[in-house]
Amino acid sequence: MARLEEIRVADIEEGDPVEVVEVLVREGDAVARDQPLLSLETEKALVEYPSPYAGLVKSLHVQPADQVVLGDLLAVLEVEDAARADEPDREAVPAPAEPAASEPAASEPASPPQPQPSGPAGPARPGRAYASPGIHRYADELGVELGDVQGSGRNARILKQDVQQHVRTRMRQPTGQEETGPLPDFTEFGETEIRPQTGIQRHTARNLTAAWRSIPHVTHFEQADVTGLERCRRQLAGEAQAQGVRLTPLPFVIKALAATLGEFPQFNASLDAGAGQLVLKKYFHIGVAVDTPHGLLVPVLRDVDRKPLVEVARELEALAAQARSRKLKAGQMTGASMTVSSLGKLGGEAFTPIINPPEVAILGLSRMLEPDTSEKRKWLPLSLSYDHRVINGAEAARFCSHLKAVLEDIWKLVLD
Repeated sequence: MARLEEIRVADIEEGDPVEVVEVLVREGDAVARDQPLLSLETEKALVEYPSPYAGLVKSLHVQPADQVVLGDLLAVLEVEDAARADEPDREAVPAPAEPAASEPAASEPASPPQPQPSGPAGPARPGRAYASPGIHRYADELGVELGDVQGSGRNARILKQDVQQHVRTRMRQPTGQEETGPLPDFTEFGETEIRPQTGIQRHTARNLTAAWRSIPHVTHFEQADVTGLERCRRQLAGEAQAQGVRLTPLPFVIKALAATLGEFPQFNASLDAGAGQLVLKKYFHIGVAVDTPHGLLVPVLRDVDRKPLVEVARELEALAAQARSRKLKAGQMTGASMTVSSLGKLGGEAFTPIINPPEVAILGLSRMLEPDTSEKRKWLPLSLSYDHRVINGAEAARFCSHLKAVLEDIWKLVLD
């Protein structure tokens, strides 16, 4: 005998809308358990929403571009009772898995339905806070001192929602812009338009604000003579194009950055402030900031040091295309050693990029400079922002000098 099961939105923040990007099934379709029903764009990434049951799609209640919130009805399935024994308890219906680009998933014990919200920051508790290593990493990414967080788990254990509530409370406290009060009514001065931020834009704004407030940023500026790099790129461009790849300067910089990280392991690290230690990474994954109509996304190219230049360029093109077409998965935006933010041909001679926690540095690239001289040299401005808790000025200067040297002798890197 068949029964009807409602599929509703779960595992998102209450009141936080997400957008339906694509509906992957039609009414009357037979679907398997865990088969994607639709894709949603959360504040973190594009995720596929799986069916918790096998059955027939009786009705669909959303369409692309709809905004849905926690508890909204997505679809109704007709499920055979014979399948009941193989299905999970209804209270444990799987929701879309989506570890955030900068939020490592942590295994936590079951938490009370309504955790006690933490109050405003107070004096830190002595010793290491009672929380899992994953929660320590998560708090570090958000710039939260766990000693200031009140735990709601068993024996006052700090859970993920406790950290989130602490951040909400801290963000509501009047600081900076908020002290100026609400915005005036701009319609008094002329015509206006209200344009809501996308979920990704809101998430990016919160992360960047937390990073700027919690990390002591310093930016080191340098210029590399990339005349030889550009000559090399032009010589290799035809070969790359024959393989279906457009060769830009960025893959050269990505390879050079991975090589430089190998010489300066302190830059390929994350700070565990709660434990007072650094996590030094032995891999070289480079994040690349991609500007999209929906907001800034940072896909990650993995094991850059092991791949030839053309393969790095190919992967970079593919990831950027996925980002712009809203096809990136959350797992493609995690684990970076360092991020590169390139303004390409947009302009500017230098800027101060904001670090993407839990990384400890970020490299900014501005438009190539061509001074009006007879030598016809090309210079690439480099802007390295770094976490001054981990890296001092002399180390940053040496790092940039090494990166500059690699970029100025790029043939050696290409031939290695």
